[in-house]
Amino acid sequence: MSNNLTQKFNQGERSAVIPGFSSSLRKKYSISIFILIILSVLNISLASDEVNSNIWSFSVELKVTSTTLFLVFLFWLPVLLPLLLTQFPQLQNSLTWLREQGIEEVETNLLKIKLRYGVQEASQSYEEKVWNPGATGANLSAQEVHQQIEKRYQDAIALVDAASNIDSVEALKRIDQLATYYDKVREEMPSGSNRTRLMRDISSTMWALVTKTTNFPVYERLISNKAGERMSAYKYLEWQPSIEYIDLLLSRAIGILEMPFGQYSALLALRRIVTTKELNSTLSKKTIDILHWSTNLDYMGADRRRLMVEILSILETNA
Repeated sequence: MSNNLTQKFNQGERSAVIPGFSSSLRKKYSISIFILIILSVLNISLASDEVNSNIWSFSVELKVTSTTLFLVFLFWLPVLLPLLLTQFPQLQNSLTWLREQGIEEVETNLLKIKLRYGVQEASQSYEEKVWNPGATGANLSAQEVHQQIEKRYQDAIALVDAASNIDSVEALKRIDQLATYYDKVREEMPSGSNRTRLMRDISSTMWALVTKTTNFPVYERLISNKAGERMSAYKYLEWQPSIEYIDLLLSRAIGILEMPFGQYSALLALRRIVTTKELNSTLSKKTIDILHWSTNLDYMGADRRRLMVEILSILETNA
C-alpha cells in the first residue's frame, strides 16, 4: 500500500515539474510548425511563357532539407522533452533544483571566471592530479610521494603562469566572489555528488587564483567564521606553505567546525607543508601523535584517512 502511494506521489511530483505547454498553446505551436514543415519541403514555381505572356506554368517540387529536419525536431519537441525528463529523473531533479536554488548562476559565473582569467586548465590540472583522492601512486615511498606531489603542483602552477595575466587585486576580488559561491553552495545544496562537484570546482579555481595574489590575509581567513574564506586560506597555504599555521590546520582537519570537504582541504594544505618544510622534532612528534589519534575517529572518511597516512609517512620518514 505504501509503495503504491509513494509511486503515485512520485508520478504527481514529476508531472508538476515537467515543463510543457497548455493545450491551446500546444495546438497553435503544432499547427504553426506543421505549416512551416510543409512549406519547407515544397519548391513552388510560377512562370509565364516568354512568347505568350498569357500562358503560365506551375510546378511543384518536393525537397527535404536540413531546415525541414530541424522543423520536424521542433514539431516533436513538446512530446520529446517531457519524455526525456521522465526517463532520466536525475536530469529532471538536477534541472529543477538548479532553477529553484539559483546554483546555475553560480556555475555560469564560475565558468566565466575560469575562462576570463585563463585559470581553467590550471584548476583542472590541480583538481585531477592534486586534489583528487588517490591521485598519488600506491606503494610509493615517502620521498617518492613528496616528489610526485611537488611535480604536480609545479605543473599546475606553470599552466597559470602561461595563461593568466590577472593582477593581485583582481585575483583577490575573484577569490572573494568564489568564497561567496562556496558558502551558497554549502548552505543551500543538499549533500551529495552534485554539491561535492561544485565545491571541488570552486576550490580548485581558488587555488589557481591565489598563485597571483600578494599580501594574502591568510591568518584572518583561517579564523574566519565563513567556510568560503577558510577555504581560500587552505588554498593559499597549498601555494605558500608555512609551518606557523600547522596547529590551526590540524584543528580544522579533525575538528567539528569544518564539514568533511573542509577537513580534506585543510589536510591538503598540511600535506604540502610537511612535504616542503622541515619541522623540528617537537612539532613533528606532536603532529604525528595527533594524526595517529585522528585516524581512529569514527567520522573520518577513507579519503581523509588516506591523506593522514600519507602525511604520517612523510613525517615519520623525516623524523
